[in-house]
Amino acid sequence: MTGEGENHTTETARAPVRGRLFRKFAILFVGLVGGVLIASGAMQAYFSYEENKEMLVRLQREKANAAAAVIKQFVREIENQIAWTMHSSFLPRAQRFEQRRIDFLRLLRQAPAITEISLLDAAGKEQLKISRLSMDVIGGGKDFSGDPRFTEAKAGKPYVSPVYFRQQSEPYVTLSMVGPRRSAGVTVAEVNLKLIWDEISQIRVGRKGYAYVVDSRGLLIAHPDIGLVLRKTNLSALSQVIAARKGSGGAALASRAVQIADGIGGGKVLTAHGRIDRLGWTVFVESPLDEAFGPIYDSLARTGILILFGLVLAAIAGLVLARRIIVPIGALQEGAARIGAGDLTSRIAVKTGDELEVLAGQFNDMAADLQESYATLERRVAERTAELSAALEQLQALGEVGRAVSSTLDLQKVLETIVAQAVKLSETDGGTIHDIDESTGEFRLQATYGLSEEHIKELGTRTFDPSMSSIAMATQQRAPVEIPDLLERRGYSRRELSLQAGFRALLAVPLLHEDRVLGALIVRRKAPGHFDKKAIDLLQTFASQSVLPIQNARLFQEIEEKGRQIEIASRHKSQFLANMSHELRTPLNAILGYTELILDEIYGPAPEKVREVLDRVQANGRHLLGLINEVLDLAKIEAGELELSVDAYSMADVVHTVVTATESLAKEKNLALNVTTAPDLPTGEGDERRIAQVLLNLVGNAIKFTDEGAVGITVAAENGAFEVKVVDTGPGITAADQKEIFEEFHQIDSSNTKEKAGTGLGLAIAKRIVEMHGGRIWVKSSPGQGSTFGFSLPLRVAQREETS
Repeated sequence: MTGEGENHTTETARAPVRGRLFRKFAILFVGLVGGVLIASGAMQAYFSYEENKEMLVRLQREKANAAAAVIKQFVREIENQIAWTMHSSFLPRAQRFEQRRIDFLRLLRQAPAITEISLLDAAGKEQLKISRLSMDVIGGGKDFSGDPRFTEAKAGKPYVSPVYFRQQSEPYVTLSMVGPRRSAGVTVAEVNLKLIWDEISQIRVGRKGYAYVVDSRGLLIAHPDIGLVLRKTNLSALSQVIAARKGSGGAALASRAVQIADGIGGGKVLTAHGRIDRLGWTVFVESPLDEAFGPIYDSLARTGILILFGLVLAAIAGLVLARRIIVPIGALQEGAARIGAGDLTSRIAVKTGDELEVLAGQFNDMAADLQESYATLERRVAERTAELSAALEQLQALGEVGRAVSSTLDLQKVLETIVAQAVKLSETDGGTIHDIDESTGEFRLQATYGLSEEHIKELGTRTFDPSMSSIAMATQQRAPVEIPDLLERRGYSRRELSLQAGFRALLAVPLLHEDRVLGALIVRRKAPGHFDKKAIDLLQTFASQSVLPIQNARLFQEIEEKGRQIEIASRHKSQFLANMSHELRTPLNAILGYTELILDEIYGPAPEKVREVLDRVQANGRHLLGLINEVLDLAKIEAGELELSVDAYSMADVVHTVVTATESLAKEKNLALNVTTAPDLPTGEGDERRIAQVLLNLVGNAIKFTDEGAVGITVAAENGAFEVKVVDTGPGITAADQKEIFEEFHQIDSSNTKEKAGTGLGLAIAKRIVEMHGGRIWVKSSPGQGSTFGFSLPLRVAQREETS
């Protein structure tokens, strides 16, 4: 009763603690996710608003500037047409007046905007007036000498009057210009601004936007609604007009926050303007604020909905995660308290399928007392571990020897090709290659070109003085040696033999590799004389380039001679690997079996310290067993004993199996394990267990070497094959390591990977299994950018083997 009461009291006391942790975890999760969502959404909304507003204002400003340019061009063309009528100033006085009248009549026909044009003489008296709206006047004599249209023009610059409304109708402006000669007087034109209204009416900004023009007084002179113009609407009180008339204030309006103002008919508008400095006019382009900012407001509303949706999801996810974590932790706490109180028969029941379940299992294992067998088991494990380490070192050495075996080259064929090319390049008649017998130091004839059979036979059998030969001189001097004429060279040991064959000149080039002499190349010519320096340099370069293939050919020839021995050694190595793996697995399985029996208390209770040690023994034993299985798989593959069990399988089931096996490892490191499987994957034919082994190795490696981020699996079916990729956010792999990563016993040499366990066989076995299915495996990575491992498998492996 006392024990039950104590347990009940303990449970009652701990319940509030578990509840507070639950609330803290859920609130923290929701707060972090929600804060990120709100901050991100707010920043995105702000920058989107500012960018869109600036874009709209810039667009309207461009339209306003374009309209201002059209008006400037309109005025400039009127001035050019008026200037054209002044060419008669250079005519004789008798013809000048009549020609001016004719020019004025033509101008009224050609320029619809000009309604009246008159000529003022040098004293400001009106001498001629041609009008569409009134009677023409000739020699009227009206005095305009004090009028600005006369005084401003006589000052030497074209005059443009303020806008006025003639007979309460359309807006007009007066232009006056002085002739090329001051005695010619001033030409004055009355210009109708209706054409400006036509241009302004064509400007469209959205559905409700519009453009208008005001003069320097703020008077409306052009607007799509002509009624506003005819009523002489004064817009000088509008804030945008005030800012534009101030000049510098207008620049601030276009670049800062005065882009929003009151419209002509009321309501807020988005406004921009362009100035016509010479006339003092301003073109405004405006659109209602609700229409201009409509897309922005819609975007902000969508962003708010997404943020709200994200907060709801974060709240649900926080509650679910908090419950899944906190409840098992409470069970672990209660179970640990019972075991600590001495109840060693108690077991903690946590079935979460993750690290918490593993932790519960470790608590259960620690509840047994196995101290009596601790010393014996520890010694036996140490002995077996040492034996396995030594065996693995031997296997690695044998693997390196096997990889060193390569193909062979025909040395004789290489030498014959070299001497033939040397004769052709030097334009000589024959040649030989001699190498050095490393055991005796003597030169041996190895290849010839362009020599008769008798000459070759004599070269191979006749004795000669090596000290007097061209070969010896060339190798001693480490430079080419030439004999221009054998008739004049009495001391040459093979002089008579060469002369009998018809040769008169000779060139010997040593074959050098660093400081080592490999032999000599000799070319012979039937014509006497010195060899061309260019030919000598060419042969010397050719000889230098030929050294490496000769050396490689000799090495490959030696390898070919020992190929059979290496092949036998390779078979012995593979058999040794298989036998050793079997021999290692047998005692190791026994160790693991006895350990399991002791942990299950078959032999009675054991001390707590012994159970703790046995737990480490069992973990290390399972790890070693996995390594041995990898070695055994590799040995079977190399010995040709591994066969595929081909049958129908589902790639989706393979992925599900691997995810189930590795999900707990990913959660332990707080990594997201993402799976993307194409819908309607076809059924494949292959060895499902081996394919799962390949994918499990790739996913396990990705989780092992990734400390933060995520691991992703994607599966698709393309062109009759499965395409599987495993993507991680780990440290990445250098290009040099990518070339060797699929080789046996290869591991990346870095501080990060040295901390990870492994033999370097997993990827090599995966590559062999994929290739046995007729597929391929690859890797794409760069340091600091993560890695992508992928493989492709034909859908029908058996069918592919038959067709091939």
